[in-house]
Amino acid sequence: MAPRRAGMMEKPCRIVLAEDHAILREGLKALLSAEPAMEIVCEAADGREALRCVAGHAPDLILIDLAMPKMNGLEAIREIRRHHGETKILVLTVHRSEEYVHAALEAGADGYVLKDSTHAELLMAIRHVLSGRRYLGPGASEMVIEGYLEGRKSLGRKSVMDTLTQRERETLKLIAE
Repeated sequence: MAPRRAGMMEKPCRIVLAEDHAILREGLKALLSAEPAMEIVCEAADGREALRCVAGHAPDLILIDLAMPKMNGLEAIREIRRHHGETKILVLTVHRSEEYVHAALEAGADGYVLKDSTHAELLMAIRHVLSGRRYLGPGASEMVIEGYLEGRKSLGRKSVMDTLTQRERETLKLIAE
């Protein structure tokens, strides 16, 4: 967030919420809207809607889930990073595997937090990411550290999905839908 200037109020951080579960999205909105330094400018229930929100509102940060309909979070992160590089990206997900953490970071996420985190931890993650730093929640960092200590080099491994072209991914996704 921007530093305060003498005699001026701090401009609130503009946030987009991208979460396909309405009740969770509403809860996040209530929690974050209670923070004077944060303003929810748009909500998205799927990846494509998230892209439209970012394009239309130029937020400071998008809080995004990985598992969403129409376009998954990883694809949305890549597109946001490609077209709106100034927007900070914080993943909020249930996915606990090291592969998901690495995939999100490689796609361009600035931080990764698990949904079982506390409100205080989420706020800390948002502040870290907005200040230009990377953030891994305790659950995510544990997985990455354990993988490193066990000698797994997930960053170098590619999944089958990584070998597909963008068009092949789109075709496969349409078949699945």
